[in-house]
Amino acid sequence: MKNYGLLKDYLLKNAARVFKEPTGDLHYPFIDPGSGYEGELWDWDSYFTAKGICEMFSLYSENELRAAGLTRERAALYMKGSVLNFFAAQEADGYVPIMAAGGGLFKGYFHAEHEKGTPLNQHKPFLCQAALQAAKFCGDDTWIDTKKLASYLAYYERNQFDPVSGLYFWQDDIMIGIDNNPTVFYRQPRSCADIYLNSLLVLEYESFAEILRRKGEDDSWTRERTNALKQAIEREMWDERDGIYYSQDIAFYQTERKIGDFSFHEGLAPSWNTLPLKVRFWGCFLPLYAGVCAPERAVRLCEHFSDKNVFAKFGIRTLARNEKMYNLEKSSNPSNWLGAIWVIANYLVYEGLKRYRQNELAEKLKQSTCELLENSLHQYGDLYESYQPDTGEPNLHAGFLSWNLLAAELLK
Repeated sequence: MKNYGLLKDYLLKNAARVFKEPTGDLHYPFIDPGSGYEGELWDWDSYFTAKGICEMFSLYSENELRAAGLTRERAALYMKGSVLNFFAAQEADGYVPIMAAGGGLFKGYFHAEHEKGTPLNQHKPFLCQAALQAAKFCGDDTWIDTKKLASYLAYYERNQFDPVSGLYFWQDDIMIGIDNNPTVFYRQPRSCADIYLNSLLVLEYESFAEILRRKGEDDSWTRERTNALKQAIEREMWDERDGIYYSQDIAFYQTERKIGDFSFHEGLAPSWNTLPLKVRFWGCFLPLYAGVCAPERAVRLCEHFSDKNVFAKFGIRTLARNEKMYNLEKSSNPSNWLGAIWVIANYLVYEGLKRYRQNELAEKLKQSTCELLENSLHQYGDLYESYQPDTGEPNLHAGFLSWNLLAAELLK
């Protein structure tokens, strides 16, 4: 493996910039994503940024880390603080907001909307994973409030769960992480059971079960939920013809119309629970990361990576190039995931490939990602939020750190 010296030096020099002090409604130290999102605490950004920092402790020496302001004690403080800020922001019904801000446009926004009764997507499924990660890193789980985590998961079950299919859905397309994922973007509210959401919820339930076991509490109900969701993903989301997992449309509606005493469509009803949204985007491969798919299905799923419409020079296109929605325009509102390379997509697919022992593909993806980031520093002097898939030209937000810090895992 190449040395990637520029990248190693950059991560060490800049990582501590994500540590921010309490401000406004953020009562604990927290982690922000870096440039473009300064002073904001985001759900999956804070989890993966913390994960990258954890990996740095096995990439660099103790002396190097200390000189860069990255002692274990300091890192633990901000990891725990990020989780505790979300605990503090939780509403009485269990709702946890997607992000929190000490000031600016979003300060108090989610609480005000929740109070009005607006159906909101809640914290993406990383809160249990973040709590478990911080507990393991600092060797202490006494600060974790399992009642709050149980209430947060119960909110998902009451408000974002479809009992017919056994799958979870988004309330709408606002702040889902993959901003303009075509299977959710501009579609009917509460209509998409997203493969990305459901795969990550498997890991969220598994993490909560581990937290409960660590604290000597009963985890049986959590394990039951995990197994039921895995079965639903395999049953409803796998497409045998195409050899891939797809998000599913769950918005069934029966038209009521009569002519005299005759009612249309009064007899045979749909025998299916979902309709596949046949769009290849990077989320289709997340069952590998979550460990959901059977081994024989994993082999078929990995065949898609031989397609240059999916695997570009610098990694996984966030939307396959031969989809009609493919678009590499630079956009920040929404952030554009219609084909650009995002390090988080590369990383999660890489981890999924490793999990299923697809080592040659995993190595290829690792090298592509490291080369992309090294070239970014060499040609443009900084890291960015996303990149053009075939040229490596950066898109927006120079100085964006967040999950770019996950490169520490790839450099080991």
